[in-house]
Amino acid sequence: MHPGGDDTATYGPMTLPRQVDIVRDHIADALTRGGTAVVGGVDAVHERYIDPVILTDVPETSTAVREETFGPTVVVNKVGDLDEAIERANATTYGLGASVFTRNRARGRALARRLRSGAVSVNSVFSYGAVPALPFGGIGESGFGRVHGADGLREFSRPHAVTVERYPAPMKLFALERSERDMTIVTWMFRLRHAR
Repeated sequence: MHPGGDDTATYGPMTLPRQVDIVRDHIADALTRGGTAVVGGVDAVHERYIDPVILTDVPETSTAVREETFGPTVVVNKVGDLDEAIERANATTYGLGASVFTRNRARGRALARRLRSGAVSVNSVFSYGAVPALPFGGIGESGFGRVHGADGLREFSRPHAVTVERYPAPMKLFALERSERDMTIVTWMFRLRHAR
């Protein structure tokens, strides 16, 4: 796996030049705080391309864990159990997407429901983005709004309700001037409803 601009490349350049510095800073922060680069490292960051980077034993306070990197990096940290994994995953203020890998699909669905993110893929990465009927978008600091699906269509619309009176209402309760008869009836209805 490698980046590049030719036919042999697995993936291309960074889409935003300023993101290169963010990825570099996240890798450096992870290593400075005691993390280990088992693949790549700071030297994997080039002017337009970034080679894959796998970091382990990265403290949860590192920007590589706490912030959105949007680069070809992954942090792999050991946890004591699934509850701790969920707790750590949900501890961030971000929540764009998540992935769960398991041999047990039912367990995968159960874990996915517990993750605080806009979307979750079970046994794949980012597959929800390929399903046009599924709404896609983050929560928390990962943004608001959706694309795709009915929720995505609503993002590009503006709710607007219009009513046209077809016949006069028996009581004019929303008018500024109400008749004594209407107020007597409404008072009786409220007392009947609320037993007062």
